[in-house]
Amino acid sequence: MALDPIINELNLPDIVKSYTASLTTDIFADDGMYVGNRHHYFSCGASALTCVLHALGVSGVEKPDTILDFGCGAGRVTRWLRAAFPEAMIHACDIRERDLEFVRHHFRATTWVSGTDVNALTPLGSYDVIWVGSVFTHLPADVSNNLFGKLMKWLAPKGVLIFSVHGRFVLHRANTGDNIYGLEKNWEKLLESYNNAGFGYADYPPEHGYGIGYGVSVSKSTWWINLIENRAEMRLAFLSERAWDKHHDVIAVQNTNWD
Repeated sequence: MALDPIINELNLPDIVKSYTASLTTDIFADDGMYVGNRHHYFSCGASALTCVLHALGVSGVEKPDTILDFGCGAGRVTRWLRAAFPEAMIHACDIRERDLEFVRHHFRATTWVSGTDVNALTPLGSYDVIWVGSVFTHLPADVSNNLFGKLMKWLAPKGVLIFSVHGRFVLHRANTGDNIYGLEKNWEKLLESYNNAGFGYADYPPEHGYGIGYGVSVSKSTWWINLIENRAEMRLAFLSERAWDKHHDVIAVQNTNWD
């Protein structure tokens, strides 16, 4: 396939450059993550792959056979996973079937509609890698705890869950007035919970069109570390602030139940 000229214009890290030749650069016309900036769209996907590769490196997982892109959207990151792991079985899930149809046809992924009820989620198998980009960033603490535990159970032995969260950089931006995600009326509530419990959350305002239980969360790294340390079967493999797109913190947790 011909390399999209825009890929050559990106300042990509060396760890992902070798995969650009096989990257599919078609973008779904109704992709909610694409707002007209192709440079940022592709660099954001490449940044996610960089995090995945680093996490796999420190976890000793050289060539994953099964990968899940949980909350895949229309394939902003899935395309990079497919380019890097052409022989892997890739599963992808989200709540919009029209996004999933595009992902199936363009990235050779098996797709399934997930849903908002964490307790009802059922995977199609177990996975060596699960990538979860910008999902926990929109969920309350109790739902995040529940989803985290469920995803860990979907990992194969030595498998790695890699996910993004809003950390102190997001808090700093909000406190300086740069971006509070439309939460002008609820930011103080979020901040109070963040300071007291290490995890702050607030629903989006009704005018945003989302239901109750979907909004913005900001969490301390220690909140997640405490969650992991309380489970002997988990290994904290990787934690890096602002690792994804110079914005989200990224955490990788490995399943150590390999007996």
